[in-house]
Amino acid sequence: MLRPAVTRLPQAHLIAGLAAIVGPTRVSTELPDLVAYSADFWPKLQIWKLGGDPERYPPDCVVWPSTEAEVQGVVSFCAEHAIPLIPYGGGSGVCGGTVPISGGVVVDLKRLRSIVAIDRDSHTVTAEGGILGQHLEDRLAAAGFTLGHFPSSIMCSTLGGWLATRSGGQFSSRYGKIEDMVLSLRVVLADGSVLDTADRSTGDPDWTQLLVGSEGTLGFITQATLRVHAAPASRHFRGFKFHTLYDGLTAMRLVMQAGLEPVVLRLYDPFDSMVALGKQDAPGDGAAEAHGMRGAIERLSHWATTRPGAAGGFTRRLRRAARTKAIAAALSVPSVVNKLAQAVPSQCLLIIGFEGPDEAVQRSAWRSRQILLDADGTDAGSHVGETWLAKRHAVSFKQARIYQTGSFVDTMEVATTWDRLPQLYESVRRAVSPHAFIMAHFSHAYREGCSIYFTFAAHRSNAERSAGLYDTIWDAALLATQAAGGTTSHHHGVGISKKHAMVAEHGEMLRAWRALKDAMDPQGILNPGKLFPDNAGGGA
Repeated sequence: MLRPAVTRLPQAHLIAGLAAIVGPTRVSTELPDLVAYSADFWPKLQIWKLGGDPERYPPDCVVWPSTEAEVQGVVSFCAEHAIPLIPYGGGSGVCGGTVPISGGVVVDLKRLRSIVAIDRDSHTVTAEGGILGQHLEDRLAAAGFTLGHFPSSIMCSTLGGWLATRSGGQFSSRYGKIEDMVLSLRVVLADGSVLDTADRSTGDPDWTQLLVGSEGTLGFITQATLRVHAAPASRHFRGFKFHTLYDGLTAMRLVMQAGLEPVVLRLYDPFDSMVALGKQDAPGDGAAEAHGMRGAIERLSHWATTRPGAAGGFTRRLRRAARTKAIAAALSVPSVVNKLAQAVPSQCLLIIGFEGPDEAVQRSAWRSRQILLDADGTDAGSHVGETWLAKRHAVSFKQARIYQTGSFVDTMEVATTWDRLPQLYESVRRAVSPHAFIMAHFSHAYREGCSIYFTFAAHRSNAERSAGLYDTIWDAALLATQAAGGTTSHHHGVGISKKHAMVAEHGEMLRAWRALKDAMDPQGILNPGKLFPDNAGGGA
């Protein structure tokens, strides 16, 4: 990946110019800052870091504005000198969306963290873009409200980041994704001016929805107004089991198309369910992708070596891997592990939950239970659902354990309509299975369709080989998704990771994107190299 040629100011002039805007203590060229801000949580960057390359794409400097006016000043200064600008929220993205691949100035917006207003009559909140998600939800809860947006990264991601990537929270089936919640934005554009989308006149474009999901390529989100809901008076969470994955998918569809609005409707595939049901508690978000991976492989090995006819070559290889107590050894033979995982006789676990007024929750819980039982489900009790709720954010803190083995782990969230969902699941599994251990759960369910959240893990002996394997896995998975009629991004964004898939996914509509980008950012300084290829839509 080559940096485009960019005219550079002498560093002293760059630092002096920015310090005049935000103050000298809020501009840094210190090595620890440059390393920290050279990456988000894109797993390919973690592979490089662990391989001894901690700052492949360092910024020229980092700046911390604390007001919208300071953001305007920074953007205007950089526009005058054609310096790339990269917005930075919590740094929790997994697609490389904040990586400064052209150098430039990383603008950390977390000092813009105020709640501007909570309108009790209109049920809206206005907040600055740098506020952390958990802080926003805590402030709303204290006032008797909820946004209803609960991504697993809520403790380390920001409102502006959610809006920039069209984030989806775990309760999206009830409350929608972030684009369904936002009413208006304040955005600093590439020339330093401010666009307030609430000032839209009749016949004007819907600037809010054009800017949401633009990943910093069209402007810096400094403030947003969103709809909120009264804090729920009651909650009901429960687990159910299904004999097959496809029985569970049918049950999910029937619940959503019955007009019910569960906050959570989540189905684990057979292997992920085996891990969950084999533990004393229920899974967190993506049960086995990190903490349970070692236990999952050990359980799989035990089942494989004690079942009738277990003398096959691939079970012997897995036995040897398990005896070493090394996840890396097992992940080095993904076709073996996947073959066994497909053969595991396990029911599929479904989690369902409702919240709201007590009477409505009880009515919905009763109706959904009837639907799930009629669809051949078995009631697994409230403990399963309630434990999921209590542990639902845990996965965000556990993936480091996989990297400590020299392996890597990643997730991929795709989506399609109900009729295409089984084919999408099977196609991606087939494409990835030769290269990585893969499992999935189905969540973010809607009347029309659902998202599949794949988790895959793999191992190679060094960082260079791991990075090559990582690319192979993603290329195969993205091609399989598009061939099966799915969308390649449901709620993680695009960044660098998926931008080349956007050409096939959006086709001629990229001409509209290119025209918009050229009009709003003619110098191409806003988060260059993200979202779409630079020449997408006929650009140079």
